[in-house]
Amino acid sequence: MEAYIQEYIFYLPYFKSAWKTVVVKNENGENVGQLKRAHKNMWTKSIDFLTRDGLLVLDYISWFPIFSCGLKVHLQVQWEGRTVLIDHVEKHRWVIKENGKTVGYLLGKGIIKNEGEQEIRWLNNVYMLSSHEAIEEACIFNQKREKVAEFKSDLFHFKEGKHSIRVIEELPVPIFIASYYITNFIMLYI
Repeated sequence: MEAYIQEYIFYLPYFKSAWKTVVVKNENGENVGQLKRAHKNMWTKSIDFLTRDGLLVLDYISWFPIFSCGLKVHLQVQWEGRTVLIDHVEKHRWVIKENGKTVGYLLGKGIIKNEGEQEIRWLNNVYMLSSHEAIEEACIFNQKREKVAEFKSDLFHFKEGKHSIRVIEELPVPIFIASYYITNFIMLYI
């Protein structure tokens, strides 16, 4: 029996506050999904820009409780004709909704580069996004702590934001990319 292995390519935006669409392509270069950050209003979009890419001195504003509601960043994920909303509900916690029904959660337990991890609950499955041993790349582990996916950054194209995820079983790949995106672009500041 041949093992399932698939690789998907995506480019993260240059600016951490960017709201441009992140397109997910399969090995054949076909678009299979996308994700895009969303803000409830112009105020949250402005605060997000200032604290992530604007004035460096404002990096610390995100730690003040008065701004915590302004820094909630939501994502819209589409793939296979489905639309899933990932709503930021509180610090390091997102709810995954499809057709208005909760189907999962993203629970941040710290920053991955500092030995942290993020729990991904999707339907009846629990996965962990974390670093793997001495490797700096992030990996996805199932409930048995078996590696089911790994992220890679193309160092040659690093300035262009090129990344990939290699999966060894059928998984909701765009949800995992959204988790990686949140961990690298959003969680650092909330």
